[in-house]
Amino acid sequence: MLTKELKKGLIQDFVDALEKANLILFIDFTGMNVPLSHQFRMELYNNFGEDVIYKVYRNSLLKTAIKLSKKSEDEFEPFLTGPTAVLSAKNVDPIEVLKFVKKFSDSQKGLPFIKGGILEGQIIDSEKANEYAKLPSKQELYAMLVRSVNYPIFGLVNALAGNIRNLIYVLNAIKDNK
Repeated sequence: MLTKELKKGLIQDFVDALEKANLILFIDFTGMNVPLSHQFRMELYNNFGEDVIYKVYRNSLLKTAIKLSKKSEDEFEPFLTGPTAVLSAKNVDPIEVLKFVKKFSDSQKGLPFIKGGILEGQIIDSEKANEYAKLPSKQELYAMLVRSVNYPIFGLVNALAGNIRNLIYVLNAIKDNK
């Protein structure tokens, strides 16, 4: 049984997450046994440290926290049915977290299931979450940018090196003929 103080703490944690987190996912953990849930938590911690928090909440506590944060309950209603866990992420790339959860879910036959969430202040449903999980992360985008900037320089170096290489081949051919 949760005490009043513990309930207040949980509500305040979620209100803080609503204000500060760049990603909040509402997750249905139905069908996850304790070892699988523990594995999920540990892999989250190993990949993202304390920047990603995964907690199980009562829907009534979440509704109270949403009221306190002055957000519309109607927008969150579809996510607050059945067992609900909340994953909140701050100071990390939200797409990377979505990719991780999607990959874990796919490897475990759809467990846990993303009901929806909030990404950078925008409410997303489960379909949008899965679409965003397919996008490249910030690190992947940076790598693409560096490759696209580096490619013309690489091409110029190869073109210049090719001319020098051809000159050496010609000089070696002349030397072999003499």
